[in-house]
Amino acid sequence: MNQIATDSPWAWVHSEAEAQALAQEAVDLALGRGATYADARLVEVVEERLYAASGREPDWRLEQVVGLGVRVLLKGAWGFGSRVLGPATQGIEAALAAVEMAEAQVGPSSAVLDPLPAASGRFRTPFAVDPYAVPAAAKHDLVAGLLEEALATPEVTRAVAGVNAKRQRRCFASSEGSWQVQELLETGGLLQVWAARDGEVQRRSYPNSFHGNTAAAGWEYLTELRLPAELPRVVDEARALLRAPILAAGTSDLVLGPAMTALQIHESCGHALELDRIFGDEAGFAGTSFIRAEERGRMRYGSEAVTVVADPTTPRARGSFAFDDEGQPARPAVLIEKGIVNDFLSSRETAQRIGRPTTAAMRADGHSFMPLCFSTHVGIQPGEGDLDALLERLGDGYYLDMDRSWSIDERRLNFQFGTEVAWEVRRGRRTRLYRNASYGGVTPEFWGSVEAVGGPETLQVFGLPCGKGEPKQWGFVSHGAAPILVRGVRIGVAG
Repeated sequence: MNQIATDSPWAWVHSEAEAQALAQEAVDLALGRGATYADARLVEVVEERLYAASGREPDWRLEQVVGLGVRVLLKGAWGFGSRVLGPATQGIEAALAAVEMAEAQVGPSSAVLDPLPAASGRFRTPFAVDPYAVPAAAKHDLVAGLLEEALATPEVTRAVAGVNAKRQRRCFASSEGSWQVQELLETGGLLQVWAARDGEVQRRSYPNSFHGNTAAAGWEYLTELRLPAELPRVVDEARALLRAPILAAGTSDLVLGPAMTALQIHESCGHALELDRIFGDEAGFAGTSFIRAEERGRMRYGSEAVTVVADPTTPRARGSFAFDDEGQPARPAVLIEKGIVNDFLSSRETAQRIGRPTTAAMRADGHSFMPLCFSTHVGIQPGEGDLDALLERLGDGYYLDMDRSWSIDERRLNFQFGTEVAWEVRRGRRTRLYRNASYGGVTPEFWGSVEAVGGPETLQVFGLPCGKGEPKQWGFVSHGAAPILVRGVRIGVAG
């Protein structure tokens, strides 16, 4: 990315008319060189990241990049090329590179796209406060104040705090006549505290452990997180974990908190239901899937309490948009219905292979990557009752939340996750705190043991990054998660 002046007013580099002309020129050139299909994505990104860790200088970046990615289908072979945009010829170079790649890959196997009508439109993330209009000094003061207060507490040895914002415009043109413009905005924050005593180290995080949390919203989301107000609780729990007993290995009934449920959805539902993994088209990073495409409609994935929906139209979700990166309109899709596999995260090509409409899940990290099947906003549908009601139904067991470590095999089948916290639950009430907890299982057995899901009032949305593909690219996804009650789960010790 290119560094931009911190005091310069933010503006798109290209007007919409210029962006459309550049994208259409690339599409037309590809068609003229023999492509039967072509699309072009002109993507401009402005990203700000401010992360500070105790003992280090704050890492503050404000960067901007604009580029063009061109995808072509020629004699049944895909080709892709991209260029950072500078001189006018570079858009043409991206199209030529895509054609050359396709020509080099022409062979006996061929990709097929069913013709689809043009889909055009505009989308803009709703927000109240532009994060780029918030003074840099206010952001630095927020982060520095969090670190100072955390480190003033005995036994706290390390702290990390950060804020981030990403604004992007994605312009899409296709040889089928589509023209789409999307202006997407996201904002997030992170707080983590480490405490140490007698060789023991424990961590607590808020609002999530992996890069914090990010929403499709403006700076108002940072205000809603109330990081300074949550800091004392985070510190107290990190210190309390130092004195907590270790959770013994065995089998127990559990309630997983929303943050832990989000990771469980991500690793054992989202990735497992990506149709390119199921077909084996994408296996180089994090493997394939234990599911087979022909099992749709009859494979039992979980209990009747488990319904999972991909809905990129969900407001404020990081995985929300109006069109995916091959131009398909976003729509809700029921992936798992009352425990039965119903649909997959798919592209136009993979959906055509199973005779289904696409679920519009093709996404790319900026202009320089070819789109892949990624989770969008994938969430579990809530049941009934608040957390207290779910714990009362649990009776005796444990309440676990916030991931500390995770491991899952390349087929998304066997997993073990460590959690930051575990509370013993007796007669429906949380009692003693435990440390170094973990739980594990086999994906369909685990989801098949889900007895209940918390109600709508317990549902939270978690936005996180996800790596996939070689070369690796980041997909920015989200999950709607409520606490879940699971019976007979293997628990153990997370090192």
